[in-house]
This record gives sequence, structure tokens and C-alpha cells, in this order.
Amino acid sequence: MGRRLGLLIGINQYQDSNFQPLRYAETDARAIAHWLVNSRGGRWHPSDVQLFLGPQATRHCIEQRLMQLCLQTAGPDDTLFVYFAGHAFLDEGRAEGYLALADTFYHQPASGLLLASTLLQIFGRSPARAVVCVLDCFQTGSLWRQRRVSPFDCRPLPGSTLLATLQQLPNRFLLCSCRGNEFAAEQGEQNVGLLAHRLLLGLCGGAADPASGQITFQRLSLYLQQSLGEQQRPQLFGQGLGPVVLVGEEVPTEASPSAAAATAGGSGQSGLYRMPTGPAPAMQQAGNQTGQWPQLTQAPAGLAQLSPQQPATPAAMPAAEQQAALLLQQARSLLQQQRPTDALNYVERALQLTPTQASALLLKGQLLGAAGRFAEALQAIEQVLHQEPSNALAWSTRAALLANMGQFEEALWAIERSLALDPHNSETQTIKSAILVKMAVAQTPAAPPSATVPGTNSGQTSPTVGGTATSAGQARVGSRQGASRPGRALLVSLMLQIVGLGLGLLGAWLAIKHPGLPSALPLTIEGLGLALLCVNALSGCYFDGLWRFLPIPLTSLLTGAVPVYLLLTQSGRARLAGLVEANPRGLTAISFILLWFGLVAVLPFLLALVGLVSGWLRGARRR
Repeated sequence: MGRRLGLLIGINQYQDSNFQPLRYAETDARAIAHWLVNSRGGRWHPSDVQLFLGPQATRHCIEQRLMQLCLQTAGPDDTLFVYFAGHAFLDEGRAEGYLALADTFYHQPASGLLLASTLLQIFGRSPARAVVCVLDCFQTGSLWRQRRVSPFDCRPLPGSTLLATLQQLPNRFLLCSCRGNEFAAEQGEQNVGLLAHRLLLGLCGGAADPASGQITFQRLSLYLQQSLGEQQRPQLFGQGLGPVVLVGEEVPTEASPSAAAATAGGSGQSGLYRMPTGPAPAMQQAGNQTGQWPQLTQAPAGLAQLSPQQPATPAAMPAAEQQAALLLQQARSLLQQQRPTDALNYVERALQLTPTQASALLLKGQLLGAAGRFAEALQAIEQVLHQEPSNALAWSTRAALLANMGQFEEALWAIERSLALDPHNSETQTIKSAILVKMAVAQTPAAPPSATVPGTNSGQTSPTVGGTATSAGQARVGSRQGASRPGRALLVSLMLQIVGLGLGLLGAWLAIKHPGLPSALPLTIEGLGLALLCVNALSGCYFDGLWRFLPIPLTSLLTGAVPVYLLLTQSGRARLAGLVEANPRGLTAISFILLWFGLVAVLPFLLALVGLVSGWLRGARRR
């Protein structure tokens, strides 16, 4: 069996303010990475999963990792899984789709990752058997409005040419989802984004094949199509030649009709997969109806369905048990009427008559759990299990309570015990999937970018999940460097202004004080100073923008004031006359000096404006 290789990227904060901060992107990537390498999850080898978060995910770094992973590491039997959570934008010049990395600037498209070249040159040339690329992107920029055909359409990102080419590349899949845009904000559930939440639910069993237990990418994408709303519902592009197994052993199997339909090429429309005509499996129904993992804090009506039914003929029971049975029936009726507090009172009355009745204790535990009183609920469930160790419903309820209390290992053990007693209970399977999702999310707090996934050496700076690419200190250094770039641009501009003016003044001094020198020498020095000022103005403002522009107006004012003072004021004209009288042969030199000051006052300023505007229009700002 080939390897499963993963590269996961999540970016919340960007250097460019055009990309608004995201809330869940880094947590999503971290949670999925944790689940993939978890021994109770995907069981991928930790060294085969690389995770890049926040400042680590620079364009150069990600491009290098993609090339290394796809072209050097992957073999012909391997499956690649690439996940990106962050911003995506369209180049305002050519409308090409880009992924925004940590150091990307919106008006400099080249600082982003061009999706077309990435898919064709890297994914297309990879020897890997299959490549799955999941893009959970926030759509940024005004050009999206002109290109998409629906409020959350993702097709402008890859573009029509790339989509047509993808149809010719076997087992190269692109799954795109809209994290948000100008119409809708980013949405989350259980502290992760909606797509990541449903993806984890699908990987935890929601998309599993009932017969083999395998989770293929085709079944997972179908599960996501069915369980997500319009905004996050993904669009799938690509052509499949067979099932791509993400979880479970890869064994040769005959492709079922549904799998064959799923592996057929896609147009990215919502009708890519046909929705089932009959009732959906119970697990998928639960995901579609609530979008929640089954906590005990759900509607009490759901608890009534979990509770065992009372015998229909209480007449044969002793009087106390008959009265308790009637009280429990009334409690269930109140529960159906959304009156859990009154229902709990009736259950307490029933337990006063029959303190060890398992059905009453079980219902009490469920009601207390729904009220958030988990410790008290657990005590009631423990009483049931002490009397009936083989009660599958009690074990599953105990698992849900423990999960709500954050005791995930114990919860998993309890849910496994319930499944061993009742292996075909779909609701218990749903609870197990939900516990695994909660466990993955809980193990991925909002940690610094250097946080590592359990099971690997956190002291290393390996790019695998066990050592997420760089240390926190390196990330902080990169952040400080990014913050100091405007300061460096301003400093460079000031230095070049001083050097340019210094050359001009040196040429003027030589022309006045040493009139015997060849006239070409001071003129050449003055020309070099003017050229330096002009090049700095045009090129610097074109590439670095406003920070290189700021000193130029000040220089223009200072140099413009010199000829204005000498020519338009009485004291200035007196000084100028004195210079000419002292050195009559220097009149020509003085005239050139005044002309030089006038050019320095006007020409660099105009060129700076041209560079500033043209650089903004062409998106050429340096990172």
C-alpha cells in the first residue's frame, strides 16, 4: 500500500490589511492534521504530514514544500492531500486566481501562489497516484463579483482553462469551498470552520463505506455536498479513475454504481453528485438536520427518543412500580412538550418510589446532561451501569457525558463498549464520530505557530506535523522583519536623497570656488546627483510605494526654495549679485546651479508620482 502524504496550511493574520483577519483557518488546519496522525483517527504516519500556520506559510516556503512533496517525495503508489485555509483573490489585470500566503500583498499578485501553475506544473507532473487539493478560501477582492455566477461560486479561482485541463489529468481533484466573502462572514462550529467540522465528521465515520469501513475521497466529497449549506457547499473539479482511499486499508474492490458516479469528472456545480432518491443514512440525516455533534445539550425531544420505552402493560406490576411507570410516561410527555424541568421533577418522583429503576435513572442522567449538570448526570448513569453492565444505551450516554466534560479517552472507551454491545446502532456511531471531532478540536488550541502535534519531537524545526516548520522565535523574527520593511524603505529613500543632493552641491561648489577646472567635471557631478534623485523617485516609488515617496516632497520644497530666494527676494538678489561680482566668469556656473536646483525641485517629484501611481495600478509592490 502506498503512503498518504499531507500538506496543511492555515493563515489567520496577513501583513496586507486588504486581507481581513480570519478566525478559524489555523485551527482548521491544525485540527485536521491532528486527526490524520491520531492513532484513533486517520493513523497517517506523523512524518508524512506537514503543517504550516500563520507566519510560517510564506510564498517561497509553501512553493518549495509543494515541489518537494509532489515531485521528489511522492511515489507512484502514494496519495497526496493538500489543504489550504485562508484568503484567495483574483489578479485585477488578468483575472488569474491566487492563494494568499502570509507575505502576500493584494496589489502584488506575484507574491501569491498562482493556482493554475501550481496545479499544472506541480500536481500535474507529480508521479503520485492521486492528488486531492481542498481549498477553503475567503474570497477577497472586487473582481469576484464580476466573475462568479452565484454568490458563493468558486470557479473563477481555477479559471475555465485550468478546469478544462483538469479533466485530462487522472486522479487530480480540486475541492473548493467558500469560507466567506462580501456577502457572508466566516462561520464556525465547535471552534472550527464549518467545512472543517463537516470534513472531520465525514472522516470520523460519516462518509465511511458501510461494508468495508473505508473512507474514500469520493464518498467524503459526497458527504460534504449533502451536509453543508449553500455558502460552504464545495465544488469538485477533476477526473477520477477509481476510489481514492483516505482512511482504511486499500483493497481491490469492484466499483459500485454510486462510486462510479462519484468518480466521474465534475463541473463544479452543485449537481455534480446526484442526491440519493431514498432516505439518507441515519448518520448523514443527523448531520444534515442539526449540523451539530450530538451533545447532551441538544433539544430534549432528542433525549426522549434515546430513552427506553416503558412496558405497555403496567397493570401486572406492583403498585409502586405502576405509579413510577406512569410518572415516567408523564415525564416523557413533558419532554416532548419541551418542558425538561417539569419532566425532571416527575422522574425524581418516580425514583422516590423505585430508587434503582434503570430506565428512570437513565432518563434522569440524560435530562441532567441536557441541563449542563454533567457530574450529577454521570452519577445517575453509573448507577445504571452498576445494575446493567450490558446496557448499550447507558454506555453511549456515559460517553457523551464524558466528552462534554473533556474526558475524551474515557469517552472513546465507553462508546467502543456501547458499539460492542450494539454494533449496528447508527446513533451510537454518530456519537463516536462527534467525540473524535471534539477530541481533534480540543487537542488543537489557539497555540503559537510553533505548536506541535503529539507523537513527534517538538524540539526540532522539521516541517512535519511534529515540528511545524519553524520555531516561535523564528516566526517572531519574521514578524519583526515584516514590520520593519516600511522603515527600511524610508531610510533608503532619505539616504539616497542626501547622496543626490550632496553630489549636486559638490558640483556647484567646484564650479564656483574652482572656476579653472574643466566645466564638464562639475556638470557631470551635478548630473549624477540629479540622475540618482530621479531614479530613486521613479523606481523606488514604483516598487516600495508611499514610504519611498515621503521624503521626496520635502526635498523638492527645500531645493525649490533656493532659486526662489535668490531670484525673488531682495536679500537673495543681493547675495547673487555679490557672487557674480566676486567671480564674473562664474555667471554661467551660477546659472546652471540655479537650473539644477529648479530641476531637482520639480522632476523627481513628478517621477515619484508616476512611479507611485503606476506601481499601484500594475500591482508591483515588493513584499
